[in-house]
Amino acid sequence: MGLKKFLRTNPLTRKFYAHLIDAKQRHIAKKGVQKQGALIIKKMQKILEKTGYLFFFDMGTLLGMVREGRLLKHDMDIDIGVIVTEEAHKTQLRTLLTSSGAQLKYEYVVPELGIVEQSYVYQGVKFDISYYYREVDSDICYLMYRNPEKTYSNLQMDVVQLTCPTIAATTKVPFQGLKVNAPANPEAYLAVRYGENWRIPDKKYVYWKGPSTRFTSYTGEQVTY
Repeated sequence: MGLKKFLRTNPLTRKFYAHLIDAKQRHIAKKGVQKQGALIIKKMQKILEKTGYLFFFDMGTLLGMVREGRLLKHDMDIDIGVIVTEEAHKTQLRTLLTSSGAQLKYEYVVPELGIVEQSYVYQGVKFDISYYYREVDSDICYLMYRNPEKTYSNLQMDVVQLTCPTIAATTKVPFQGLKVNAPANPEAYLAVRYGENWRIPDKKYVYWKGPSTRFTSYTGEQVTY
């Protein structure tokens, strides 16, 4: 038996081995974002402009752009928000992205809502598309998470709802020589997502416990491609 197989299967070492593999994958993902992130952002900006959909760079990606003028050092992916008004938009966007060279890696599905998020890989860098649903005076997206204090079966995950005031328009923010889409008032948007002290880095921040987050009774699943 090889050493890797022994470490992976031995009851005394498999958790430690899994931790090492996870750490390695995270390191590779961070390195890819730092090295290729600007290129991926430029590519996604051009692709998404073709759709006519309202889209914007979101979450930690937007935070890094506005607060630090670069991607956050701990980021492992690129975050993009897209406003959808029809389910067909998700299929159309998937077709456009895959025909442009992106590979669909995961879909996050909530039975009551359908696909709420998709993860793609382009030139080795993962980017996430969060779908926003328009309510009367707000826009809502859903993210999944696993509470480290709970035990889950298979690919089951809990679901949180993130709410923000209606994003009626976007603006362009500068990023490493580019002009890319952001919510019309990015500073106000970041205050909603991360709190009024968003300009101060918070190492304890957890995305599923943010100030605009509400826990739901939904249960979702990660579908792998």
